[in-house]
Amino acid sequence: MSSRKQLGQALFAALFLLVIGVGALVFYLADPSRLQRSSDEKTAVALAQAKEALIGWKLNDNNRPGVLPCPDVNDDGAAESLSGIECPSYLGRLPWKTLGLPELRDGSGEKLWYALSRNFRNDDSAEPVNTDTKGTITVYSQTTGTVMASAVTAVIFAPGPVQGNQDRSPANTMSCTVPAGTIFRNQCAANYLETASTTDNASATGPYITAQSTTFFNDKLLIVSAADVMIPVEKRAAREILNLLQLYRTNSGGGCNCYPWADTSNGASEASLRYGRVPLLSALPTEWSALGISIAPWLIDNQWWWVFFYTVSGDDTAAHSGGSLSLNGVSGKSVVLITTGTAGANRPAGSPGSWDTNWWSYYIDDPDNSDLGTWFITPTSTAHDRDRIYTVP
Repeated sequence: MSSRKQLGQALFAALFLLVIGVGALVFYLADPSRLQRSSDEKTAVALAQAKEALIGWKLNDNNRPGVLPCPDVNDDGAAESLSGIECPSYLGRLPWKTLGLPELRDGSGEKLWYALSRNFRNDDSAEPVNTDTKGTITVYSQTTGTVMASAVTAVIFAPGPVQGNQDRSPANTMSCTVPAGTIFRNQCAANYLETASTTDNASATGPYITAQSTTFFNDKLLIVSAADVMIPVEKRAAREILNLLQLYRTNSGGGCNCYPWADTSNGASEASLRYGRVPLLSALPTEWSALGISIAPWLIDNQWWWVFFYTVSGDDTAAHSGGSLSLNGVSGKSVVLITTGTAGANRPAGSPGSWDTNWWSYYIDDPDNSDLGTWFITPTSTAHDRDRIYTVP
């Protein structure tokens, strides 16, 4: 066979393979399921980034850790300032600049939206904000007959592409319900968020819904729970309170060398009480300030002393009698501090009428830890939102 003929066959084979390859690439790029998966993955990543930023936004703040920013109403990327003590709207775009994020977009190229529970707004009128604080938002799954989550703190929405008669023009104005007023069409929630099973995701305060995509509904959402936001803050509060207690003992000196007496319900020590709450407002036998100890205002303003269970051993009080505390059968503990996780449906409000095991059973999961005794166990639950026990040897 001539070299010219061999070359021609080789070129034909290469051309054939190229055509097949291009065809396969076109088919791959045009595959609707593959394109949808890629869009969904981009949406999921954007929602997760937004949630992580919201959780960490105020974690290390020395004023109000645990609160969240107002939604962005005018689409400039920044959280709106309060109007009096309220957010101008509790539904708007995610304030990505305020959260220190890039301009996050979903798989269709749209910016994310965000709904906030009023109880978690960034204002001192919302205080106390701690693990007793519940969100006000309900989210349904598929239909209004199925509650996906209640007492939700915030919801992040990926609006997806235009549906129906939605008009997202940045040039035209319209009368809008949320945010309220005559505003640009690309700032109105109804042009981005839809209704499923009679539940409108463009509502100012909810409820909201997640459902299968249809020709009339394509919203995707991610929930931010009270546990997501408050458990990291609870851990921070526990560390700071343990440091305060140990500083109290050190600074009380040879005359006492003790921890403060506990509190029942108002943040102030009661003489001879060894179990209850942490007396951050007023301590006995000696005041915090008299020992040169300053307490971070956020611990007091947000009443973190209310939601922690504190026990001090008799030997480590001003009386110096009564033995030590034990954990899992090992004695020698001076202090036990139990953090109680976020509020369940049955957690009571207000002060206890008397000190009994029933009161603390609403806060503490394990009966062995809520019986006002001196013997404790490691909490049995390993869930994220659970009791945690801390000890001082």
